[in-house]
Amino acid sequence: MNPIARYAGAALVSLALGMLVAACSGEAPAENDTSFRVAGSSPPGTPWAMQWEQFAETLAEDERITLQPTLYIHAQLGDPERTIQSVRRGRIQMGGFPLGAVAALVPEVALLHTPFLFEEEAQVDYVIDHHLQPALEPLFAAQGLTVLHWTEAGWLHLFGQAPLRHPDALAGYPVRPQPTLGSRMWFGSLGADVRPIPYGDLLSSLQTGLVRGGDFNTLMYLAAGLVDEAPELTLTAHAFEVGVILANSDWWSRRTADEQAALRQALGARERLREAVAVQTMRALDDAQAEGRVRLHQPDSAELAAWRERAAAVRSRLVREIGGEAAHIDAVIHEGLASWRVASSVRDPDPEARAP
Repeated sequence: MNPIARYAGAALVSLALGMLVAACSGEAPAENDTSFRVAGSSPPGTPWAMQWEQFAETLAEDERITLQPTLYIHAQLGDPERTIQSVRRGRIQMGGFPLGAVAALVPEVALLHTPFLFEEEAQVDYVIDHHLQPALEPLFAAQGLTVLHWTEAGWLHLFGQAPLRHPDALAGYPVRPQPTLGSRMWFGSLGADVRPIPYGDLLSSLQTGLVRGGDFNTLMYLAAGLVDEAPELTLTAHAFEVGVILANSDWWSRRTADEQAALRQALGARERLREAVAVQTMRALDDAQAEGRVRLHQPDSAELAAWRERAAAVRSRLVREIGGEAAHIDAVIHEGLASWRVASSVRDPDPEARAP
């Protein structure tokens, strides 16, 4: 069977087993200072799972160090909201987390779900690497966490049981948002019936009609079987989905310079993950189209302008609602965007940079 077809079931089984494993193990710290535990919630066969597998292989081949990771990357230790707290407490030493779980500890990162914030992937890289990460590091440090790497899942698009080509189509329409304040606020501003249900309940909720759509990156939309219950996919590319790989700060501070360098290098370049996500996404999308399982809608210029116009008011509301350092982080993001425009000579965005 194609690994794509196994994603949803594998993720749910792993999560259920994870609760048992976590209960039995008590999430005890690693037994010695060379062994460490890595948590994640990537379905088997996905680029994110393969990134962790390559990480372990690279460390094993590095003669400078003796670190030995044990991977619990399929949600065996629980969902991201649980395991990020375990990394914070040092019971797990490292993990990869989606934006929703991260925002529960550092709410300011939810600003990355401001709709239509970014225009292309290179812009995301530039703003995060040169502006945002330095500004966010103290906020993570205050939670006992060290940022090691940023990951990505691609652009978020709208899916539904009916076509959602124009903002008016969402009025009263029951949707499941991403688990961030930015996503909930955006859908709310469109007049949608916002129902923030857990990811594990999304497929059954589509089947029963509790919700009729939402937004997701294309690969997981296809992989989790959401396409079979909501086959209309509108390529709005209204947000770029990122994740964060974090380490417990106390554990990280005890690593030698060679160990820290080896760990960062073993995570690989973001471009490598991006290419793997893109290749697998296009393969899965081509298969779904050939099978007649999905109907794509590309907004025209007028429709896209309507989406952008309705999103304009969300930014200031989101900053106020988050509070804390949100105003400062928002300013940093927009300074980065302005710097990007200068650095790129105000060139037109790459037409391939918002691919599904």
